[in-house]
Amino acid sequence: MESIVKHITGLDITNDFIKTGNEANLSNVTFLTGNTKHRLPFEADEFDAAYNRRGPTSSYLDVGRVVKKGGKILGLHPGDGIAAELSEWFPNLFEPISAGIPVLENLNQRLEQGGLGHVEIETIRSMEYLHEPVDVIRMRCFGQAPSIHEWVMEKCLTEVMRIFEINAVKEGLPVTFERYLVRATV
Repeated sequence: MESIVKHITGLDITNDFIKTGNEANLSNVTFLTGNTKHRLPFEADEFDAAYNRRGPTSSYLDVGRVVKKGGKILGLHPGDGIAAELSEWFPNLFEPISAGIPVLENLNQRLEQGGLGHVEIETIRSMEYLHEPVDVIRMRCFGQAPSIHEWVMEKCLTEVMRIFEINAVKEGLPVTFERYLVRATV
């Protein structure tokens, strides 16, 4: 079976993600470590499309340079109201949801600063379930070094288990997820 794409390049600031990706040993996929707060480590017009998943909005400042004119950019970002229940149930692990829409405002600002063409942002809400207490900690520690994850597990797992059992239903711990789906054209 022929691939749909010629080549995929993944970029992340976290070396552990890059190592895991490269261990998959896919012939048409390359993973690089990089920081989107600086110029993206790619040539102008190098890509036909770009996808930003949970990534920093700073990538929008330079992505228009590396995606060919007419190319598409798709982004999926945590929304302002993501998992508001977690800050209520686990106040020592999660900050309360801030008033207003600072994530959406920042996203709009970065897209504008990046000079991208036609841009649409759609808010998507869904009910999802965390299936076990360690999922709460994984969510809190996403993108952190393994040592941070281990420390949080050691310090918080017992309390997380207790609260999880109180609030879980048959499917798991119900959490309202909110995401911003970005569609842009260079």
